[in-house]
Amino acid sequence: MDKLYFRHDKPRPHQQQFIEDIYSSISESRHLLAHAPTGSGKTDSALSASLTYALEHGLTIFFITPKISQHKIVMEAVNGIAKKYGLDIKATDLVGRRYACIDPTLEGFDHDGFYLSCEKKRKKEACEFYRTSKGYSRLEETRANELFKRVLTGYGSGKTHPQLIQEGRDCSACPYEWMIKAASVSNVIVADYYHLMIPKIREIFLLKTRKKLDKSIVIIDEAHNLASRVREQMSSSVNSFIFSRAEKEMKALGAQKMHLHSEFDEWARKSVSRERELVAERTSFDEFLKAYPMSPTELADYFESLGLAFIEQFNKKSACMHFSKFLRSWETDEKGALRILRRKGEFFSLTKRFLDPSSVTSDLNKTHSAILMSGTLRPLEMHRDILGLSESRTDLKSYRSPFDENNVMNIISTSTTTRFAKRDFKNYSKIAEEIDSLVSASPKSESVAVFFPSYSVLSSVVPLIKTKNLLLQRESMSPMEVAELIKDFSAGGVLCAVQGGSLAEGIDYANEEIKTAIIVGIALEEPNLETKALIEYYQEKFGKGWEYGYTYPAVIKALQAAGRGIRKETDRSAIVFMDERFNWKNYRSILDDGRRFVVTDEPAKYVKFFWSGTK
Repeated sequence: MDKLYFRHDKPRPHQQQFIEDIYSSISESRHLLAHAPTGSGKTDSALSASLTYALEHGLTIFFITPKISQHKIVMEAVNGIAKKYGLDIKATDLVGRRYACIDPTLEGFDHDGFYLSCEKKRKKEACEFYRTSKGYSRLEETRANELFKRVLTGYGSGKTHPQLIQEGRDCSACPYEWMIKAASVSNVIVADYYHLMIPKIREIFLLKTRKKLDKSIVIIDEAHNLASRVREQMSSSVNSFIFSRAEKEMKALGAQKMHLHSEFDEWARKSVSRERELVAERTSFDEFLKAYPMSPTELADYFESLGLAFIEQFNKKSACMHFSKFLRSWETDEKGALRILRRKGEFFSLTKRFLDPSSVTSDLNKTHSAILMSGTLRPLEMHRDILGLSESRTDLKSYRSPFDENNVMNIISTSTTTRFAKRDFKNYSKIAEEIDSLVSASPKSESVAVFFPSYSVLSSVVPLIKTKNLLLQRESMSPMEVAELIKDFSAGGVLCAVQGGSLAEGIDYANEEIKTAIIVGIALEEPNLETKALIEYYQEKFGKGWEYGYTYPAVIKALQAAGRGIRKETDRSAIVFMDERFNWKNYRSILDDGRRFVVTDEPAKYVKFFWSGTK
């Protein structure tokens, strides 16, 4: 430990073993999957061990996170180490080009529209910000490099992306190009999952920064999300509404009329018949496409050009662009891809989903070492298998919570359930009644967060709750709306949200907003074709279809929601797992990570006892 760089005076007692385990795995060019609860000091531990080894052996560290907001703490840790030891190191806080753009003419574009418009502008040599930071000619490149040298002079060990963006505004230079240049000379690069996990993006990114996977240590924070994020990024869909919007866009542009909406619905209705959903073959969509005298590639190019024209003229998100992107994905065959045609009334959707993220994430085996960390990474074997990490090269470590176990009361309530067969008015009324009693048993009858398994259950139970001042999460809330809801909750009230949603993961309620967390039911996926296909796929591949594809992911969502109330050593929280199934062996095995449980059909009595004297 004396030889390791660590920004604080010394590691906390529980942290020392964690740091040593990380260093050991890295030094032997192995991977480490670490289940490390909140308070384990994951960021400092990972950076201390990896930076010490990387500087000695000329390696680059990639610290990747699911959210841009998590970059700041990593940059603070790197800067702290550099300052304490007088190290000449650099770190880059990298965000996507869209999030770093300072060009006012590109504001408001959606993802696809922005990148196509930006690329077009650069190809035409019309972006002055790019000219200043990168240059279109050798003379401009020389000037841009001289400017960047001056930027590096005041760069220190690393600036956060908001700082670099502001400096770009001051110099009328593209901050993203500066980030790429800084990354090429950096020891640590803080980035999003997609920079390394989406193959096409990773290939370009590594080429631009002159980095290599085999010369890199990759640290993945909140790694329990990695598989689902990759599956989501690689998936695409189209539906009746998209085609209807595309027709309107074509009309607005004066393009040749196509009956996309009616022809898609006719094809879908004929294909799905009276079924709710069916597995579609790639070639089955040819029946719809043959109505247009172009190949799928030509059709994708045509709708891309229409989408770009619509975006540039109206500065709005384009359905034509969406269809173009979907068509390119649809025509590609990949391992573990599932195509599904669904109907809901007279609304149809066609989706291409990915079952196996390992076709992408197994590339982590090409790195010198990969460190994957999360407070909910159990069972470790599942994450290793699903991500395709080498079994012989991967260490699995689970750590106890460093917090005082007396500050938490974990309760399994056996008096209710949200099993599909029991979802009726009588049972929902019972759930609502128990929520009311738990709120009453909590301090000031507020600071309670209730996490439901789905929006459907939330909307069925909430009208039956008698407690006042309920703050409800809605589907498809914007980041601004979510922030406003959190602000309202901080002022008091009862938060009603969903497990697996933005309010149940990745948000620290650091001001003791949550005194009592109620986990209503188990967030099992709807037993549709995709869920069944996933179970079958994992059964065939690992012999653990139900566990990997159904039960374990649902319990992980519950644990993520349960952890929102305990974010620092002084926090106290009562956590109620409200469903009899949480006490069943196949679910309890994931919950049991060293914590103590009270199993009862009267949870309010225990919550009241826990909070006695604090009301």
